[in-house]
Amino acid sequence: MESDYLTPDEVAAELKLTRYTVYEMIKRKELPASKIGRTLRILRSDLDAFMQMNKSREDRHPFAAVTPRRQQEQAYEILFAGSHDLTIDLLARKLAERGITLLPAFSGSLDGLIELYKGRVEMAGTHLLDRTTGEYNLPYIRCLLPNEGVTVVNLVNRWQGFVVPKGNPRMITSWDEFLCGSHRIVNRQRGSGTRVLLDFTMQQKGIAPEALPGYDVELTTHYATAAAVLQGNADAALGIESVARGLGLDFFPIQEERYDLVIPTRLARQDRFIELLSVLRDPVFKQAIVAQGGYNVSQTGKEIDRMY
Repeated sequence: MESDYLTPDEVAAELKLTRYTVYEMIKRKELPASKIGRTLRILRSDLDAFMQMNKSREDRHPFAAVTPRRQQEQAYEILFAGSHDLTIDLLARKLAERGITLLPAFSGSLDGLIELYKGRVEMAGTHLLDRTTGEYNLPYIRCLLPNEGVTVVNLVNRWQGFVVPKGNPRMITSWDEFLCGSHRIVNRQRGSGTRVLLDFTMQQKGIAPEALPGYDVELTTHYATAAAVLQGNADAALGIESVARGLGLDFFPIQEERYDLVIPTRLARQDRFIELLSVLRDPVFKQAIVAQGGYNVSQTGKEIDRMY
């Protein structure tokens, strides 16, 4: 027997929408929902009524059947999941100037690709180092999205390195020093590109996680790890220069990496993504990226690969 109540994820699956869209429909009172404890639930009867009301428009995308106003708004939204980077924040501001809302969920590089595979978002951001080939992103994309037509576009190349207090009192300037076991670190969550790089290097050097104080302290953004260093809760963290500079910390680069955007090719032809590519290729936007520190924009906006 079906439950009388459904979760937003279950409703999204039935309507073939992203969960973010379902939450927006609930927020706008287009779909009734009740709060049970800390979670939202939708009555099966309310969902059935909603679907019946829109039955005459079944030949269109379910989202389009909600209301003309909501359909128009969706055309100017982009749902994003993936790795945290300040350039995503900058991109969101620039897109807003063109009437497009970027809705980011910073979930880590790997989870961003998984969310894209599940159809819950429309663009993913990733900087995953493949341990076998030493190549960024493409091996993971081919593995996780083998039958999906996607276009891979470079956002930035950026430096990963050691975020340390001003003056670097512990003189952490190399992997050997960072991983020596004498310094407290904070870590990024599993599936993030930064975590993949750290684990890859530890594996190469034969260092066990328990030998690194703070390895099990997981935070979800570069701001959070850098803030831990600033507040004295950690001696160092692996992160990016722009965040370290913004918080007045020191930074020692260790590896350049490529951060790419992954977009379903069927969507890349839509006006909102054409506008996005226009922003990426705008010299003024690239100058704003460079001003943040720690970025190389020589490939920004360039199509890296297209998979069919």
